[in-house]
Amino acid sequence: VPTPVTQVYARQARLTLQALFRAQTLLPSPPMDATLSAVAGADVFLFFIESYGAITYDRPDFAARLQPARDALARAIQESGRDVASAFVESPTFGGSSWFAHISLMSGLQINNPDLNALLMTQQRDTIVTTFARRGYRTLALMPGLWYPWPEGAFYGFQDSYNGPRLAYPGPSFGWWDMPDQFTLARLDEQEVSQSARAPLFVFFPTVSTHTPFTPLPPYQPDWGRMLTSTPFDADDLVASYESEPDWFDLRPAYVNSVAYALETFAGYVQRRAGRDYVMILIGDHQPPAVVTGQGAPWDVPVHVITNRPAVIDALVARGMTRGLAPTRPRLSHMHELLPVLLAAFSAS
Repeated sequence: VPTPVTQVYARQARLTLQALFRAQTLLPSPPMDATLSAVAGADVFLFFIESYGAITYDRPDFAARLQPARDALARAIQESGRDVASAFVESPTFGGSSWFAHISLMSGLQINNPDLNALLMTQQRDTIVTTFARRGYRTLALMPGLWYPWPEGAFYGFQDSYNGPRLAYPGPSFGWWDMPDQFTLARLDEQEVSQSARAPLFVFFPTVSTHTPFTPLPPYQPDWGRMLTSTPFDADDLVASYESEPDWFDLRPAYVNSVAYALETFAGYVQRRAGRDYVMILIGDHQPPAVVTGQGAPWDVPVHVITNRPAVIDALVARGMTRGLAPTRPRLSHMHELLPVLLAAFSAS
């Protein structure tokens, strides 16, 4: 048997023994008995923005280029009667391996390597998903980057999930996962949010449009209904997007453009759903690769909580977040430590 294959078998045997004999002593979970009284009846959206890192604030040239998009998001928040609180948190990963960020926040445990990730998934634990399900929420995973079976989803406790084939994007392809994030949000509205006489939703959505190499970037479509058709974009806009080739020696301009697209998309969604009652958590999964950040960048990512419920914002500010879209240093916490902060704010009177 070739040596690499032997090493794989040995690793799997070691993981199996760990799962069998250390299951009761590994990683105690934080309390998950939140009442969620401060968000009762509201939809709660947990949106991880791919590669949305602190570098978008820390580099003056990045921050200046993104300021118009942030201003547009701030206006959409204010004009829709909402407020926002922001902070920096430290991600458990850098430049990739987004699932470490996802599982760390949703489990409240710091997961930063594949073995720990696999070991945790052998256990039955409460997560933020099961917490919301116990309070009567319909829990969904929107997974536009998922085109194969996802047995890991059972660990989180989602009641339903939408993968790439089920989302059924009919338009032109962009990047490695075909569909623009704007389309995924439009499909969420069509299939779930717009339904009458339904339970409140908890939705987990890891975006894909800001993934390396950040091009081709879909155009933003102001007519959201058109995103669900086979011709979501005008021909000239489509040609301009496809003509944008990645510069592998300098991905920084493409990265900033992709983050601007993400902010514009969420600003449009906030405007479009101005009358809805929801809490939207926008959080970066990790910094972009070092080819964008340079050496020595922190592992911090921004988090923004947008809602029309003042008690939630007040509770987050009291726990160290900053009102507005500009997070401040020092960082609030590690990513897994953000979960108790959110659950406490969602349960504040």
